[in-house]
Amino acid sequence: MDKLEFFGDMPPQRFIKEGYEYLGKDGQWHVKDDAPEWAKEEFKKFHEMVNPVPDEEGRMIQG
Repeated sequence: MDKLEFFGDMPPQRFIKEGYEYLGKDGQWHVKDDAPEWAKEEFKKFHEMVNPVPDEEGRMIQG
C-alpha cells in the first residue's frame, strides 16, 4: 500500500496539490501572489502548524 507521507500522517494540503506554493530565493516556502484566498488561508494555517511560535514561557503549542 503506497501512502504519501508529509509531516507524519498529515494529509496533503490542497494548496500544495494544486501548485500554489513555491520555494523562494530565500529558501522558504511561499504561497503565490495570484493564489485564491482559500489557498492563502490554508497556507497560513499550515505554516503555523509546521512552524509553531513559542509562547511567552518558551513552550511550543500546536493548535
